[in-house]
Amino acid sequence: ICPDITDRPRQMVNYEYGKRSITEYEVKDSNNGFSLIYLWPHTGRTHQLRVHLAHPLGLNTPIVGDRLYGHVGERLMLHAEELCFTHPTTGETLSFCVPHKDFHVNRS
Repeated sequence: ICPDITDRPRQMVNYEYGKRSITEYEVKDSNNGFSLIYLWPHTGRTHQLRVHLAHPLGLNTPIVGDRLYGHVGERLMLHAEELCFTHPTTGETLSFCVPHKDFHVNRS
């Protein structure tokens, strides 16, 4: 993944100039043409999850509400259930968890 210099702030897949990016995923549920997908990024590229889901060589399934890589919606339906990192000063491992609500998509 690397910046798309002709269409900022978008990122793009580029096998020559892009940086390696890895995302592990699991489809947890599907309903009315929408899916709940768990994502575990192993690298931290700008817009990595959004690009991996939307790109034809990725999952080819843009995140609902993604204005850059999919379609305008009420909001971006991307939720970080858990964040863990090492505090840069204390070295303490910090973890924050906010479980997602039950998967319900009501679309007509």
